[in-house]
Formats: sequence, C-alpha cells, structure tokens
Amino acid sequence: MPIYEVDEHELMKEDCVLKEGEAEIQDGTLYLTDKRIIYEIKGKRGFIRAVPPKIYMDVRLYNLKNVSSAVPKLKVFTKKYLTVEFEQDGQEKRYEFALKDPSKWDDEIKRWISDARKHREEEERRKSEEQHRKEVEMANARSTKQNIGMAYFGTTAQNRQPSAPMHVENEAGESEVIEQSPALDQMKSVPLLCEYCGHELDPSMKYCPNCGKKVNSKKK
Repeated sequence: MPIYEVDEHELMKEDCVLKEGEAEIQDGTLYLTDKRIIYEIKGKRGFIRAVPPKIYMDVRLYNLKNVSSAVPKLKVFTKKYLTVEFEQDGQEKRYEFALKDPSKWDDEIKRWISDARKHREEEERRKSEEQHRKEVEMANARSTKQNIGMAYFGTTAQNRQPSAPMHVENEAGESEVIEQSPALDQMKSVPLLCEYCGHELDPSMKYCPNCGKKVNSKKK
C-alpha cells in the first residue's frame, strides 16, 4: 500500500492490469487519492526470495494532461480501459488500465483534477507573494542601511546668484571694489567626492559613509 501524506485521503482503489504500449503488467493495484493517482505492483513470495511491492506510477493530479475511458457497448468480452496521459522526466507517458468501470474512475479523477489544480494555483500565488514581500523587505533594509550617515550637498538656484562685490584697500589706502569671479563661485559649489567610490562628502567628514574609506585630508 502506498504511503500517503498527512492531509491526503484515499478515494478509490482497484486491482487491475496496466498496459504500456504492447506490454502488460499483471497483479497491480490502482489508487486514487485527492492528490495523486498511483499504480502499485504487488509483491510476490518465492521459495528463494520475496519480491516486495513496487510503486510503478505516482502522478500528481494537477500534472495529468488527459484522462479518458473506453467502454465498448456491443463487445461483451472486450476489456474496458481507463487512459491517463502525463509528462514525466521530460517524456510523454500514456498508460491504460483495465478496470471494471473505467467511466467511474474517469469522472472521479476529472472532478479532483479541477480541485487539485485550484489548490496548486493558490499555493503558487502564496509563494509568489511571499517571495515578493521578502524582496521588498530586503530592498528596504539595504536602502535604510546605505542612507545612514549620508549628507547631500548641491548647488541651489540661490547659490548660483552672482556673489556680492568685495571692498579691499590698495597700497595707497584707497578702497577698491573687486568683483568675485563666477569661476570661483563654481569651484566653491563643486561638492567634495570620495576618491574611492565617488560618493558626495561633507568637508567635515573623515570617512566616506558609503565605502568607509578614509577621506584624504589634503584634498579638502
């Protein structure tokens, strides 16, 4: 008997024959749960050694691509088959099971396939939302850490206004008016940058808040 999950429930089971292509596997049992369809080959006891039961097919319902039943109405002795198709390890698989009432299995499987796919979509959606939430939290944490100790400096419209003229005395003791050079104002407005990472610095800073390197005092 297969090992079920904690929240998995058996719905149907029946001894049957599995047909894969031209080959037939006798003495097996088909199981249907609310999550999987399983075919188990029965074990055998011999004089020399015993062969334990073996799970030959174990497929999640949401992975089934097609399920159909063939029930002849006129041929009494013709076998009735349930056909299931799915993909496993990159290969298309098609199994047929000789059952007493394959149409009953067909209806039950299709009913639970819809439920299994719905739960699968909800699970994938929850995982996606949880992953997105973690990524946002990590991004916020990195942003907060990088902004600690930062100071921003820029040239505002007010700073770009022409500087007031300077009054100085010449050698004769006369007062002269000297206009400050716009280039000098521009040099004063140029921010101090870290020579290692290019981060903008406050002239009073001794260490770069972005890369942690010591600020070269000769460039202040």
